[in-house]
Amino acid sequence: MQMMLLGILAGLASAILQSCSYVASALFLKRHGNPREMLFYSQGVQALFALPLFFLLVPAGALSDSGIWLANLYWLAIFSVTQLSMFQAQEHVEPSKIATWLGLKIVVLALMTLAWPQGTETVGGWQWFAIALMLTAVTALNFSGGMNPGWKGGAWLATFVVIASLCDRQQVVIINLFQSHGASLFQSALLTLALGYWTFGLVAAGFVGGRLFRGETLALAVRKARDSAPFAVFWFTAMMAIYFCYGQLGAVFGNVVQSTRALIAVVIAFLACRILKDGVEQPVSRAMWFRRAGAAFLMTAGIILYSLAGRSA
Repeated sequence: MQMMLLGILAGLASAILQSCSYVASALFLKRHGNPREMLFYSQGVQALFALPLFFLLVPAGALSDSGIWLANLYWLAIFSVTQLSMFQAQEHVEPSKIATWLGLKIVVLALMTLAWPQGTETVGGWQWFAIALMLTAVTALNFSGGMNPGWKGGAWLATFVVIASLCDRQQVVIINLFQSHGASLFQSALLTLALGYWTFGLVAAGFVGGRLFRGETLALAVRKARDSAPFAVFWFTAMMAIYFCYGQLGAVFGNVVQSTRALIAVVIAFLACRILKDGVEQPVSRAMWFRRAGAAFLMTAGIILYSLAGRSA
């Protein structure tokens, strides 16, 4: 029970940090307008955190395990699509709406669990009803004012949701592989994060080097890295929390807890608009805020019901 509570708290912390990262990435895109640059510069910054963390924690036997390296290679392929589609979507959709769309990962992961079981994680009847409540909340939030994503934004969001769901499951696989070498759950979660991010950082370094070779000034590259740093810090710490959450709760339940980021992102984006005066979100009416309050109730009810149904299964 104690470890389950820690997993839930980690998921909530990740939801807050991830919501902050959406706003930070939106600010980068307003300044530089290039999703690929956002992807590679921010990953380069995150590699600076990940590389020492990995070699500090890794068990000696894990370094020679080809299964870990192959699993990480597959994760790198799908993760790059996940991140690029997220940044592309932000050209068409506000940060808080991206967070609410991510609630659809719950459905995708539940369907994947039925078709492709992972460990002992199952989804029962009451849990499906809880998922329906949260989907209703996601729908209400997405029709609560602001920009319409259009077909292009919708396509990028759909890609983001599906591929991000595959990433979540693959993270659980790699966590289990590290645990087979004697690493603790939390250590395995951090190792999974660090391995993925420093290896992706090598790709990011090649991208930045290529831009410099083609004539981009070092001063501009440094400014882009600096502007991507807030996103990198929020995202990396969010991933530290979420990897532990997934390892403890499983991908589906972990995403149920994280679905609170839909509401958290709305609040953070609203505060960013008031404090930063940078137009990361469009203003909405009082009636739309009442709709969002109703969605908050449904989201909370869904999380509680899913948790109770899982414990009684």
